[in-house]
Amino acid sequence: MLYTFVLRRWLKRVLLLSVLMMITGLINAQTPPKNENKQTSDKKEQPKTQRVTVIGTVLDSKEEPLPGVVVKVRGTTQAVATDVDGRFIIQIPKSDKDIFLDFSFVGMLPHSIKVVKPERKLIVHLKEDNVALSEVVVNGFFAQDKKTFTGTATTLQRDDLLKVSSTNVLKAITALTPNMKIVENNAAGSNPNVVPELIIRGANSLAISGEQGINNPLVILDGVEISMEELYDMEINEIESVTILEDASATVLYGERAANGVILVERVRAKDSKVRLRYSFTPTFAYADLSSMNLTNAEQKLELERLAGLYDTDDGSLDQAYAYKLENIRKGINTEWYKAPLRFAFSHSHSLTLTGMGQNLSYSAGLSFRDTYGIMKGDYRRNYGFNINFGYRLTDKLTISFTGSYGLGGSKSSPYGDYSTYSKMNPYEPIYDEYGEYIKEYYFDPFDPSGSEKKIENPLYNATLSSFSKNQSRNMKNSVMIRWDIVPQFYVTGQINYSSDYSQSDVYVSPDDSQYLSTVNPAEKGSYTISGTNNSAWDGKFTASYRKQFKDVGFSVNAGCSSISYKYSSDFSAQGIGFMKDNLNDIKFAMGYTKNGKPSGDENISTSVGFYGNTTIVVLKRYIIDGNLSYSGNSSNGANKRFGPFWSVGARWNIHEEKFFRKSWLNDLSLRWNMGSTGNAGFSAKQAVTRYQYDQDNDYYTGVGATPINMGNPLLKWQKTLKNTFAINTRMFQDRLSFNFSFYLDKTFDMLVPIDLPPSVGVSSVKVNMGELLNKGLSFSLSGRILQTKDWYLSSYINGSHNFDKITKISDALEKTNQGGDTGTKPKLLYKEGGSQYDIYAVRSAGIDPATGQEIFITKDGHYTLKYNEDDKVAVGNENPILKGSWGMTLAYKGFGLNLTSSYTFGGDIYNSTIADAVENIDPYFNVDVRAFTDRWKQPGDHTRFLGLGEKKETYRSERFVEKKNEFYLSNITFTYELPKSFLKKIKLERLVVGIAYDDVFRISSVKMERGTSYPYQRSLNLIFLINVLSIYFIKEYENNKIYQTPALCDGIAVVVGELCKFLGC
Repeated sequence: MLYTFVLRRWLKRVLLLSVLMMITGLINAQTPPKNENKQTSDKKEQPKTQRVTVIGTVLDSKEEPLPGVVVKVRGTTQAVATDVDGRFIIQIPKSDKDIFLDFSFVGMLPHSIKVVKPERKLIVHLKEDNVALSEVVVNGFFAQDKKTFTGTATTLQRDDLLKVSSTNVLKAITALTPNMKIVENNAAGSNPNVVPELIIRGANSLAISGEQGINNPLVILDGVEISMEELYDMEINEIESVTILEDASATVLYGERAANGVILVERVRAKDSKVRLRYSFTPTFAYADLSSMNLTNAEQKLELERLAGLYDTDDGSLDQAYAYKLENIRKGINTEWYKAPLRFAFSHSHSLTLTGMGQNLSYSAGLSFRDTYGIMKGDYRRNYGFNINFGYRLTDKLTISFTGSYGLGGSKSSPYGDYSTYSKMNPYEPIYDEYGEYIKEYYFDPFDPSGSEKKIENPLYNATLSSFSKNQSRNMKNSVMIRWDIVPQFYVTGQINYSSDYSQSDVYVSPDDSQYLSTVNPAEKGSYTISGTNNSAWDGKFTASYRKQFKDVGFSVNAGCSSISYKYSSDFSAQGIGFMKDNLNDIKFAMGYTKNGKPSGDENISTSVGFYGNTTIVVLKRYIIDGNLSYSGNSSNGANKRFGPFWSVGARWNIHEEKFFRKSWLNDLSLRWNMGSTGNAGFSAKQAVTRYQYDQDNDYYTGVGATPINMGNPLLKWQKTLKNTFAINTRMFQDRLSFNFSFYLDKTFDMLVPIDLPPSVGVSSVKVNMGELLNKGLSFSLSGRILQTKDWYLSSYINGSHNFDKITKISDALEKTNQGGDTGTKPKLLYKEGGSQYDIYAVRSAGIDPATGQEIFITKDGHYTLKYNEDDKVAVGNENPILKGSWGMTLAYKGFGLNLTSSYTFGGDIYNSTIADAVENIDPYFNVDVRAFTDRWKQPGDHTRFLGLGEKKETYRSERFVEKKNEFYLSNITFTYELPKSFLKKIKLERLVVGIAYDDVFRISSVKMERGTSYPYQRSLNLIFLINVLSIYFIKEYENNKIYQTPALCDGIAVVVGELCKFLGC
């Protein structure tokens, strides 16, 4: 703990010093140095040197003036800075020797000129000090030339993302990256409080125990690791670029964290000297998409119950319950329960970004606010964010930068509960009784409440209580980076980061909830569950980079520490029970705790370290080989297996550089290959350690006893994935047409799987490295600028991918999980060697016998039978599609723009749980799909797909419910208009864009099923407002020279510094 305290205190001082240096640089940047030509003498007058006045203007590549450029006379300390119009005046000594002026500015390449004719006004142009993002690949450690890169990386700019979605970062990324997909969650629908999972190039791990996110890629924001939830909550207008690293050559430097791929996110940064203020506002109007709902109405449902034989007589004439419901229908009661919890939702997001450069300083700051409301009443998700970045050039060779961010989040689930409850409510039941009060619960026979198994609670009544489910979170991240350019070919960088986050979940169920209506004991009514986590982490990295170019051969060497980290985490939980009143909704009012809900907590410390080396050799600009070696250690592994190597090798052939293939229309034609080993340490940090839980119920004379929670394994090591990639890339016609194709083969070794333990141990299993999993697939992308003139622009793209996986080795314990019955709405996932984790297991079927109305099953050995047997289940389909991808188009005319984004899926299978559970194997006591009433076998000779109507049968899985899923989905249409610059200049704006976007436009699918079972999907309309304000300066005339005055800025900085000191405790 002393080490942690000292380290934290040291970092606080470093961060404060860095901020103060940035502020000093900002003030200096806004105030050009005084004229240093003025000379004084102390004791005696020095002889005057004859001088010549040089006048000039400094411009950028767009012919725009550059203020704050340092103009220095070489070999002296004499220097001035350009004014707001890029002009400078400097006096140079009159001499027979050559005199040079050196020009330097943050973000621009250094430039020098020889003064030949001082009396002539100089026009100097500075070039940007960065290679275009389209020409480099950023891997989080160093930049690599795209033409010599052997790995697979996709870089997306903010404008690319906004064409797909103006609000959803993950949706935009997956649409533009062929090998990435969002794991479909039909139950969650469009619930804003459910964070989706991402997969790149297939799942490399089996979620055997329901682990969440174990196949998620690593996410890095401005050099600091963040969670998938933080990326999900990001305001899309804050993002400058996103780079997705897929294969071994691209990700191996991240060692044990790289098996699932890496997503690198960079926020908006200053690009030139102009101060830019960017504001975006996106209001969203959303409503539920109920096009897949196909429920019976009141009259149809009552008739279905009669046909199912639920009443005393065939026609229901002598049944009191039937008469009561029929009377309700005659009164006009036809309750549309599935619409009751829904609303027309309004959400809005705001982003404000300030960027600029001055002299030796670059800076950016951003504020964001997202207020998202779902389409179910009462829920929301709210996020506040602040980030700041300063980069200061201390000398021509030394640069220091500081990045900080702070975020707050809060969410609340809808008090109306699970949406599936509303689709089960019978439409002939009224919401209110004759006194206008909510009916709390319904019985199938209202005159006989003894049938509790046929009872259903009124979810609308429960929504009026004080029950809630809410979450709150906060996170803070700070980073300091230093770069030292020792010589032009050699530089070193170092970065240290500190991050912390806290989250808490509170779930309260009122004692008046209808589930407690039959509970007599007040001490058992109501519950309050609280849980939370608190994490903090220190980490750093170091890179030394050297590159050298000879006549025909160039090479680069990069080496350093990829990560050294210290992470602390703690969690707590408790569940109170017994509440006297509805509004006493705090855990302190609980009468006691549940058996397993006594206050408990856990702490964990984990450390990791990694070192790497990289070398690339380029011969004649066309033959490239590279190699990477990483050696990592992680305390989450077993004590004897904490360190291990990871590696990759790659090659590239730039065919277009060959003399026999040089064509004016061909910009790039290259072949790439790489292979290597990466790891996955994304599992629990406690998996390798034997842990015990102390419980006061185990109180003995000698002390409190403990029971084992899990058994550790000192030989446990991380999973390793051997990746192979072959790719071809081509660009032609001045980059107007591009095509990329890749094939990959990934094999995961030492996969974590459980093995059985004897009961005497106290736990049933322990995890070992035994499993093996194979993923292979291909992807392609084709894009082109079809039309490009002064007024017209038309471009389009299409991409696609296919993934195939096979389980090649599992343990006996994992295979035993295949035993047992099948429950739930989907077939049970079976783990079998040679099978896929996406296989659908069911009993083969020959359909419904028209004569008897019974289903004819096919056994494993091919025989026909009328008896269903679980042991006859085989793989009858696979959820992985043959081909999936996206198609998009951009059409622009002058300031008008139209963007279309769509996705397609072809050839995959799906188990249609709607027809299985809501059409055929129904519970007639509750509402069902209308097809259960119309499309069933009724009499001999009927050729139908579904069995006859009857009592609910035991759960079984038939091949009849497996369907091919072919789908085309138009996910977004965006129309924008950018006002002409001639008009914007008059109102002092650089850019103003307005637009409208419509999401979830339409879907054509071969599968008819209910979408969004626990939370509906939505369609939304977004309005787009984007404003760029250029060149914000406080200017004052002083002695005929323009200088910068920033009193408001300085006052604001003083407040920030004061608050920062309070926060850091210094």
